Amino acid sequence: MLGRMIPHSVRHIFRALRQRPLCALALCVALLVLSGCERGGPLRLHALTYQQIDVTALQAAIASEGHFDIVPGGGPADLSSLQALTEGYADLGIIDNSTPFQSGVRTVIPLYRSVLHLLVRDGVSLAQKRQTGEDISVYVVNDSHAGQTFLSLAAQRAGILANRLHRVNQLQSGVTDVIVYFGPINPQSTPWYQPGYSLVSLADAGEAAAEFLREGVSLLVPQLKSMEIPALTYNLPGNERPLQSLSVATLLVSAKAIDEERIYALTRLLVEQKPLFAALEPDIFSWVSERFDREKLNFPLHPGARRYFERDEPTPLERYADSINLLVYLAILLATGVVGLLRWRTQRKKDRVDTFYSRLLVIRERSPHEPAAELLEEVRQLELEAYRLLIHEKLSADESFRIFTDLLGSIRAELQAKAAAV
Repeated sequence: MLGRMIPHSVRHIFRALRQRPLCALALCVALLVLSGCERGGPLRLHALTYQQIDVTALQAAIASEGHFDIVPGGGPADLSSLQALTEGYADLGIIDNSTPFQSGVRTVIPLYRSVLHLLVRDGVSLAQKRQTGEDISVYVVNDSHAGQTFLSLAAQRAGILANRLHRVNQLQSGVTDVIVYFGPINPQSTPWYQPGYSLVSLADAGEAAAEFLREGVSLLVPQLKSMEIPALTYNLPGNERPLQSLSVATLLVSAKAIDEERIYALTRLLVEQKPLFAALEPDIFSWVSERFDREKLNFPLHPGARRYFERDEPTPLERYADSINLLVYLAILLATGVVGLLRWRTQRKKDRVDTFYSRLLVIRERSPHEPAAELLEEVRQLELEAYRLLIHEKLSADESFRIFTDLLGSIRAELQAKAAAV
């Protein structure tokens, strides 16, 4: 019954595949790959609140332009992006480029520069704290690695904040002295700001400390760069003047195991549809660019992202085309010279054989007038000379030499016959 339901052409295909198991295996693998590309699960993005990325809006934009989906990552609420990636709660994350390398994590593309926003509680004088040696309590928003790095610098260079720093895990508004926040400059969204605090400039740390943070900080932490928040960027206390600050690149990273094709498609979408994403999150996606220094990344590029960024780069054959052309030209020139040399040597050997022809013919012409015994001795000496040159490769054992030996044998026979007749 089932056999009658299957078309004859399909049964013929099944029969052919049974006869060729390798073809059947290749077909199965191809179908699995194609089905995996079509039905690949959504990419899980782990983004912390302070990173100000609306995953829902991003999801809608990607769904309209791409062939995959992005959904929020899982895991505990206090989990960092790096932990979410390494523990399998997310496929994508956003981290500071100051974060130390960890295996299994790869860069997709730099997104924006996170800028240090330093807030000091009203009524607290850092200069006075430095003079009295009092503790300063510091809260790092979301425990960012860039914030920790800044505190480490401040601890090593006491003049930056105070002689003694005490880091707290929970912000107590009105009690905590300093808030350290690294994030994008976005005057429209300031969830990190607390009433009763004012933005301060690193220039307030004193001339020497300000100079170090402006010129010398990159010597200790190459990922940190000095920058300035222009006056009146924020409608917040303290920003009535320019604020000397620091910045660090913020990276979109992925798990190394994510399929190369999907990361290629994501990278291409972010670069080629930049206006779409910049309209959603201008402070984040407006800075996306495929032109950046890959050597300064703490995490190497994902193979899919690298393939996209290198799509227009010349192949090794194209890159070294001039050198290859020169080598080919030199090889042809060398081969031509070798062929010419061989031909010259061959012709020279042939010219030597020709001289032996001439000498034999002269002996034949002298035979009617001179004793045969003397001429036979000349023939014998001529033969010895020819074979001596052949041994030293100054003559070739070719058709010309064979003709010479035949002629020599003929003249010798003639002379022997004449000698016997006498």
